[in-house]
Amino acid sequence: MTTAAPRRRSRSYEQDEHPGRPRRVTGPVPAMDGRTPTAHDLLLLHCPSSLRRTVSGAEPMPDWARTVLRGNPWVTVRRAPVLAGFPAARIRCTRDESAAAESWIPVSLRGPRLEQRAVGYAPRSAVAVALKPEQLPGRLEQLDPDRLLLPALAAVPAAGAVVESYGLSWGPIGAVGCELATGVPATAPDSPLRLLLRSPLPFSRRDALLLRRRLRKLPVWVEAELETRHGAVSLAEYSTSPQSLTLHTPDGPLLVGDPWFPRAA
Repeated sequence: MTTAAPRRRSRSYEQDEHPGRPRRVTGPVPAMDGRTPTAHDLLLLHCPSSLRRTVSGAEPMPDWARTVLRGNPWVTVRRAPVLAGFPAARIRCTRDESAAAESWIPVSLRGPRLEQRAVGYAPRSAVAVALKPEQLPGRLEQLDPDRLLLPALAAVPAAGAVVESYGLSWGPIGAVGCELATGVPATAPDSPLRLLLRSPLPFSRRDALLLRRRLRKLPVWVEAELETRHGAVSLAEYSTSPQSLTLHTPDGPLLVGDPWFPRAA
């Protein structure tokens, strides 16, 4: 006689069930592997109605944004602090009325028209899928072959080969990154190829200059940024060796002399 295996409890959501504490629903654990999303990550929301301009929910998103999210609920993480605020259940992403304060991730959303850009916050519990830029090149084969004729998309493999020769992890961002994540056309014939280059350790200015020269030989305009542990700096600006650089941090731009050891310039 065989007995049915006990049903395993779903691991889709992580809950703190210690007595006397409010339960906290932190969202799909596999979606983010327990990490906090960082700038340029792409997030698929299973509860897009929870997206708000402010954490308090006082300002809803514009009508065009709600229309976009109904058909394509992807948002991009922007470079700003993650905030704590009301539980998502308080603003119609109903899951647990006793949930503790939610972590709100700063995100941006683009519409079909150039002027349609919105920023806001998404609760961590609403994230179903999170993709880092490094995960996007492998999704090229999922696009329609005709889309791969566009210069920015066609140049992704060649640009990656150049960057990898310098030992850097990389991934496309901007319009190319959005299209690879969502599968929805976002790249135009004149779109640049924007790249994020992970550089937790110092990268020499000489190598930066050589890398920039090689990227400029590609048949598309390439805009690259070096992502350090403290923020991002333009590869073009860093390679020209100015005394001060603009380091883009979650708390805003900062003039520094060294993006890996930032001090006020």
